[in-house]
Amino acid sequence: MKTAARVSRLYEVMDLMLDSVGDPLALKSLAASASYSSFHFDRIFRELTGFSAVEYQRKRRLRRAAHLLRHEPDVPIVRIAQDCGFPSNAAFAKAFKQQFAMSAKAWREGGWRDYMDQQVGRESDVSFFVAEPDDLEAILAPYCPPEPGTIAARIAVRSLPALNLRYQRFFGQSGAALSFACHDFIREREQADGVPTGTAWYGVFDEDPGFTGEREYCYDFGCADDTVVDPALGLRVLPAGSYACLDFDDEWPRFRSMYEDWLDKQAVWRLDSTRPHIQKVERTPEGRWRGWLALPVKKR
Repeated sequence: MKTAARVSRLYEVMDLMLDSVGDPLALKSLAASASYSSFHFDRIFRELTGFSAVEYQRKRRLRRAAHLLRHEPDVPIVRIAQDCGFPSNAAFAKAFKQQFAMSAKAWREGGWRDYMDQQVGRESDVSFFVAEPDDLEAILAPYCPPEPGTIAARIAVRSLPALNLRYQRFFGQSGAALSFACHDFIREREQADGVPTGTAWYGVFDEDPGFTGEREYCYDFGCADDTVVDPALGLRVLPAGSYACLDFDDEWPRFRSMYEDWLDKQAVWRLDSTRPHIQKVERTPEGRWRGWLALPVKKR
């Protein structure tokens, strides 16, 4: 119970760090919010994530900056640096090049695509995580760009309501490892909590999946069933708002195809970086998986 409570408190602190990514990192305040001394907080945080709190927040700031450079082309680089918590443009330029091996300007001009393909590759997309463990063909399939217009024709912008999610947080897992972990989680919840087959499950990712390497993945997966009361699980609210939704049934589309075939060509909508990517999946009575992918969007 103590371990579960500790993990839950650290989840809350990590969410606070994400919400305040542009603010100075006050380690003492974060530690106090988790009821730890600074020393013990940093040690426990490192055990959970593999990074110190300072390093973790620096990497998140840089990924947020990379995200904004791609999706907010009209915002000056110096403004993005400030909004992501860097004290000067010089400090940002140095940190960004160390992380992504190119300047922010080169990244904005298309370098992000090379980075995504070469450094992250197919592991950059978590939208097929729940395939059955013996379906290795689906899990390991390389990304293939869709025929132009085929994904865009299926996307509809919807207003989704807020949702209270009980979730397990996964670190340092992607691709097949994440797929297996989420599948095991579903089985555990069905057995431990009696969650019925056909329950809707949600996967949540707060950053651009294409820019995050395996060691840095932070992925939330769970359900909205009020009967799930495991104290080791976190509780978060998935925010309401406009989402570009792609329905699927017995297939495994990827967020990347939504970006490339629809979002990157949009004149009306752009990504809203203040809200997460969401996937909903549920098992049909016939044993198939269906659901939707949802990109948070706002009008230009």
